[in-house]
Formats: sequence, C-alpha cells, structure tokens
Amino acid sequence: MICRTRSEGFGKEVQRRILLGTYVLSAGYYDAYYKKAQKLRGAIAGGFKKAFEECNAIIAPTVPSTAFELNFTSSDPVVAYMTDICTEPVNIAGLPAASVP
Repeated sequence: MICRTRSEGFGKEVQRRILLGTYVLSAGYYDAYYKKAQKLRGAIAGGFKKAFEECNAIIAPTVPSTAFELNFTSSDPVVAYMTDICTEPVNIAGLPAASVP
C-alpha cells in the first residue's frame, strides 16, 4: 500500500523531493547537509524575528513569474524549484503565510 500511495498518489516532482530528502538524511550525509541546513534555518528564523520587531506583516510575491499554461510540464526540475523560491523563507522559518491572487 505504501509503494502504491507513493508512486500513484504523488507526482514526479513530489517523488523527486521525497527521494532527495531521504538521501540527504541518510547516515553519511547528516553532518554534511542536514546539520548545516538546520543552522541556516535558525538564521533565517532569526532574520524574520528581527524584522517583526519593526513591523506586523511582510508582503511579498508568491512566485517570481506568471502562472504556467494549463497542463505545463518541464523536463528541467530547476524550473519547478524556482517557482517555490518566494515561499521557501517563511516555510523554512516555520511562519504562517497566505497567498492572495
């Protein structure tokens, strides 16, 4: 059931991200990647905390470009990663966010 859920329930991009995360968390890569990422996460959260000492909200774009055409697919995974670039900082910092059209 787990194999079916993972292969049929998620698209190719989500599967790629799950595999990449699993790989990075494997024993040999914990110190090289995960530990450093956690330090960076703390620095990003600290930056937001400092910003919120001076303001109550931050308004920023959700994506760096207009929407893709219907049924758009790309063979380049970087295209998909770049659409997430504006939402990643708040997610990494563990902050709530809303996207308004």
